Amino acid sequence: MLYRKIFSFSLLLLLITGLCAVNENAGTTGFNNLKIVYSARAISMAGAMTGMGKTVEGLQFNPAGILGLEKVNVSSTFCSYFEGSNGGALHLVYPKAENVSYGIMLHYLNSGEMDRTEVTSGNEYLETGETFGASNLILGVSAARIMNPSIDVGITGKLIYDKIDSYSAAAILVDAGLIHHPVNEKITVGISLRNLGKQVAYYTSEEYSEGLPMTFAAGLSYAFRPQLSGAFDINVPRGANMNARFGLDFNPHPMLNLRMGYNSNSADWKTGGDWDWSSGLTFGAGFKWKEYKLDYGIASYGNLGFVNQVSLNYSF
Repeated sequence: MLYRKIFSFSLLLLLITGLCAVNENAGTTGFNNLKIVYSARAISMAGAMTGMGKTVEGLQFNPAGILGLEKVNVSSTFCSYFEGSNGGALHLVYPKAENVSYGIMLHYLNSGEMDRTEVTSGNEYLETGETFGASNLILGVSAARIMNPSIDVGITGKLIYDKIDSYSAAAILVDAGLIHHPVNEKITVGISLRNLGKQVAYYTSEEYSEGLPMTFAAGLSYAFRPQLSGAFDINVPRGANMNARFGLDFNPHPMLNLRMGYNSNSADWKTGGDWDWSSGLTFGAGFKWKEYKLDYGIASYGNLGFVNQVSLNYSF
């Protein structure tokens, strides 16, 4: 009982201090595509997935979370991002044995064509009539193991490759995670450290380091009822403000899930427009038929627009 009170108090303290604090180094890291989530289910719950087990989304949030799946799961996601950018992902989780699971993920993002400009001697932008592109590729391999009845651990190795016009950069990273199963079976607790690594290729010959968006996350999930579950995360990212995320998943019918969530760093996207009130809100739905799952999720970034994702999962 004591550890539960300590953990609950710690989360509350992190939430209060985090929501009031501003990171002076916000926006100083590179490889920001590592922050993009490719899962309609995850974005509809605001990305509150660190404390959730038995899920393909563990490949992105907490590698220990891929344990517990009874069948091989293959999932693909299409993401409609900002300003004509589109991305997608392919995820696979293979339960090797009751206590061991492996996974593979592949993410890509194409930012489309952008107008090339030059800066004149008077510090004015001049259109050249030319365009350039930008793209991104992330490849990851995961492994997870049950250490004892209450502790699961996992690790993911990742390679990211960024390209802008004729320039490119790359980095090698590691994610590590742990999931704890308390005596109360309704609760699952997780922690993860994501994007710890080293840049190995640079945009320029000066080898300027972009900085990696390393993130520490702690979360829990709770089954309020058999048809209703909730999840809560605290994220402490490098180069950004601490944020809290909350999500709900309601299962009114065996074939239907309804989801919603909220991300506390919504203030970062407010521009004074008509849609500011919606910043940080997320919604989605899931449909299941036999071994297939189809999920849709939408996340609001205020007047910046909406991110839409569709995911298809097949288990066998």
